[in-house]
Amino acid sequence: MSIIKTEHLSRYYKQGPVQIHALQDVNLTIEKGDFAVLAGPSGSGKTTLLNMIGALDKPSEGKVWLDGHEITNLSRRQTSHLRRDRIGFVFQFYNLIPVLTAYENAEFVLLLQGVDHDIRKKKVMALLKKVGLEGLEKRKPHELSGGQQQRVAVARALASDPAVILADEPTANLDSHTEEGLMDLMEDLNREMGTTFLFSSHDPEVIKRARRLIVLRDGEIISDKRMSPESSDQSPEDSGV
Repeated sequence: MSIIKTEHLSRYYKQGPVQIHALQDVNLTIEKGDFAVLAGPSGSGKTTLLNMIGALDKPSEGKVWLDGHEITNLSRRQTSHLRRDRIGFVFQFYNLIPVLTAYENAEFVLLLQGVDHDIRKKKVMALLKKVGLEGLEKRKPHELSGGQQQRVAVARALASDPAVILADEPTANLDSHTEEGLMDLMEDLNREMGTTFLFSSHDPEVIKRARRLIVLRDGEIISDKRMSPESSDQSPEDSGV
């Protein structure tokens, strides 16, 4: 069952008199339960594609479907509700609200949805325990390590039971030990809860975890393959990154 589908997706930018092709005619389908990585050098179009899929930016041409519904031409209000209810985001710089606690950050989307207090509390406490933050609920972001902040971001992304979690360079600001723990967590969530993950990354640690590796170059997909356990140890260079 497909969760994401793009059809002839292109994104152009004007830079003075020059038109920059950030994405060119991208056709992609992400299946339910995928643990997929968009890989490629800087400027290859990874983040641009993730932004199109996450309705953070609109394509110049082409269409995007999420969970069977076309999302390309939604109104601003519809787009806001889509991002709130159906897409979880994990960003490179965490994007937590600094004046809120870990609990309040994870709870925020449920507040926006108008979920009952008791249901919110039960769900948020379960999520924070799931991501290894039990006992740290009252700490604000500046009182947490980078890895802990990113775990709060993962809990927040999961809170709305989204169709997919989009993670844009989620390990870029983490040390290798913390990065490994975060990737272990997201793999566990994928296996145990069936959560669909789509990453953009050029990090070898993320790429080697991919069960599907999609390589972009100059705004085009040049490779898209399912990874066997034996091939998951390959280097980025072996994958064409």
